[in-house]
Amino acid sequence: MTLSIVIVNYNVRHFLEQALFSVEKAIKNIDAEVFVVDNNSVDGSPALVAEKFPWVKLIINRKNTGFSVANNQAIKLATGKYILLLNPDTIVEEDTFIKVVEFMNSHPEAGALGVRMLDGKGKFLPESKRGFPTPMVAFYKIFGLSTLFPKSKTFGKYHLKYLNPNENHEVQVLSGAFMLLRKTVLDIVGLLDEDFFMYGEDIDLSYRILKAGYKNYYFSGTQIIHYKGESTKKVSLNYVKTFYQAMLIFAQKHFSKGNLKWFSFLISIAIYFRAGISVILRVFQKTIFPLTEGILIYGIIQLIKWYWETQHKYVSGGGYPLSFDIVAAPIYVGVYLFFLKLTGAYSTPYRSRNIISAAFLGFITIATVSYLFPEINYSRAIVGLTSMFTVFVCIFNRAILNLFSTGNLFLADQLHKKVLLVGDIEEASRVLRMIRKEMDYSPEIVGIISSGSINNEDQTEVLGTIDQLEEAIEVYRVDEVIFCNKSMPTRTIIEEMSKLFHHQLTFKIVPPGADYLIGPNQIHASSVSFADAFKLFQPDSRIKKRMFDIGFSLGMLLVYPITFWIYRNPLAAITNLFSVLFGKYHIVGYINYNSQSLPKIKHGILNMRHLLNSKRQKANTDPGKLDTYYARTYSVELDLQILLRGIRLFGG
Repeated sequence: MTLSIVIVNYNVRHFLEQALFSVEKAIKNIDAEVFVVDNNSVDGSPALVAEKFPWVKLIINRKNTGFSVANNQAIKLATGKYILLLNPDTIVEEDTFIKVVEFMNSHPEAGALGVRMLDGKGKFLPESKRGFPTPMVAFYKIFGLSTLFPKSKTFGKYHLKYLNPNENHEVQVLSGAFMLLRKTVLDIVGLLDEDFFMYGEDIDLSYRILKAGYKNYYFSGTQIIHYKGESTKKVSLNYVKTFYQAMLIFAQKHFSKGNLKWFSFLISIAIYFRAGISVILRVFQKTIFPLTEGILIYGIIQLIKWYWETQHKYVSGGGYPLSFDIVAAPIYVGVYLFFLKLTGAYSTPYRSRNIISAAFLGFITIATVSYLFPEINYSRAIVGLTSMFTVFVCIFNRAILNLFSTGNLFLADQLHKKVLLVGDIEEASRVLRMIRKEMDYSPEIVGIISSGSINNEDQTEVLGTIDQLEEAIEVYRVDEVIFCNKSMPTRTIIEEMSKLFHHQLTFKIVPPGADYLIGPNQIHASSVSFADAFKLFQPDSRIKKRMFDIGFSLGMLLVYPITFWIYRNPLAAITNLFSVLFGKYHIVGYINYNSQSLPKIKHGILNMRHLLNSKRQKANTDPGKLDTYYARTYSVELDLQILLRGIRLFGG
């Protein structure tokens, strides 16, 4: 056996499927075996491998054993002359394995080899080649000197950016995402160190290979896509802690006591420094926009108050008391921000209807609560005008953000992403139909670029051939390119992504015959696993749904004495409100409460039919399809729309 490929998987089913499709093509002309070690995934990965890739040797763990342990399980069973550690979120070219094996055969001094890696946007990944994290190298990286002086041979040793990525080089550290190992060398230096749960094991193994007298090579003759971190979130505090603890384990194994003390000190600083930066950035990202908008809304209130005082209420002198500025106005701002957040006005893509809904709900809430609490009841005119100007200011803010982030001034209500499909015409046409009919994804499909020849019978949607791709992108101002991998070589796809990188595009790939699109940090699917298909299955959606129920049932109960007349049956309405508040019912649920094919939720007072009835659409739509749509696309905004349009019927 020439090659044994080992893939460790944890809850990245779609990426794994795409990786195995590419591996299947790449092993056609080489004697190879493939192992997939699943670390207790809950997304249906083992069933997928067993069904679609029966030739794979599948190992199923009943707990997440970590990267090193899982790889070692397969390595111990492998019979290949070479062992390849390959991440599940990678795509290899058709001739990748042949090229790397030929290189290793012609370089007997090579103990291990890594390749040129690109991310999902076609950008070269610097971790394709690295140096050892010695105390000084770690110092340069932790405090940003390696970023400031990337080409410096002194400061740039971590990612070796001074080495040309288009040439072969001897390097110190290879990435575990693609690490080709000579089996005889592994027999000498040992397997992956199982003290490393995740991260650092590739550095440790690279070091031991060099220490044994062999060389590690960066090979530029082939390239792969590595989506990089799809199963881990590298901005999380857990990642920071795990990564730097792995560096500490490496130091304890291989550094002298003097260097270890110095390195440990740096690592401790790095953990607190990076963790602190991570927390600050996350808090900043989540609060800076609402805080800025809150200040603007407060300014609007003050301007309107000044106008109302001087032109209407207190023309002869005087004005509103100080309590308006320090009590009422901040409360008004808080109410508007609450509804902006609740309706999804801070989530991208920005939608003007979310802002309008938030302003309307803010006006109703403030006007109603002011009636019950005279100490904040000053002027409904100020509240009404504030609501109107809040809509204009919030839409303007998001339009400016949209302009800087996408180059377009309009919000998502008016604008769709422009997309080109590239591939065999038959397959591209299938994908086009799938996007239009089966997916909750509605870009503007500009047309198809054929990866082959074009004849007169081809559809009008075919714009040209692959050599015209860049021209089409510029002419139609395309935002995204979707590659169909059925008959289009993976090598061509990767080359095109690399060539088009400067256009700042989003790329997605459709594996052969697949019913989903896959890109960096995003998957669009028509029929996927239970967990992926239904947002209502996700824990955060359950929490949001319960918070919505509590917030609105409590609010509707508070204003019930002055709003009871809006319900068709006021007595039943108040009973239902208490049932929702105490968790017996949901405000919104399924039409068919006993559905066995959808995520389980409690009985709802309202459902999708109330939304359709209020829109004067046909209410005889298949209940199963409506419930499936609700479970798949659930959002607080959808619940709010159903509540607002069906509120009269809340009492039956």
